[in-house]
Amino acid sequence: MILLLAGVSFSWYATRLILVLKPSDGAAPVVFSVNEGDEWVYHYKHSVQQTPCYEYFRINGPHNMTMTHTIYESYGVGLPYSLTDGAFKPLKKEGKFEMIMNRPYEKIAFRAASEARPSVTYGNRTIDLVNQFGQGTRVDVLSMKRYTFWFMES
Repeated sequence: MILLLAGVSFSWYATRLILVLKPSDGAAPVVFSVNEGDEWVYHYKHSVQQTPCYEYFRINGPHNMTMTHTIYESYGVGLPYSLTDGAFKPLKKEGKFEMIMNRPYEKIAFRAASEARPSVTYGNRTIDLVNQFGQGTRVDVLSMKRYTFWFMES
């Protein structure tokens, strides 16, 4: 009975969904335990506008995320502006802009750059990509089952 219970517990744990921040240089990744429907945020300073940008992603399942919206302060180069990008709405009270989107991603790659100070927030935990992984490191963000991660790391 104990072995059966241990096997069931292990199977449950192994099939849980996780969000992985995987650096390209082989350093230790950051792993969040997540659920389908959860949201995480990528925050950075825009290189041209020099203003903060927030990109929101929903976790739909393994290798399945959707950028749901982005919030930014300035309206210009490199920022979404067209109706083909999504539904645009000014946030007058906050003096910002929001673009509602529905962009699917299997994985997302970011570059840790001290000028942009990129970070990823899930729940109440924020990871500064430069502090965690170092200047210039590519960081892939993936959603997957925990057992897939174990095989990827071995």
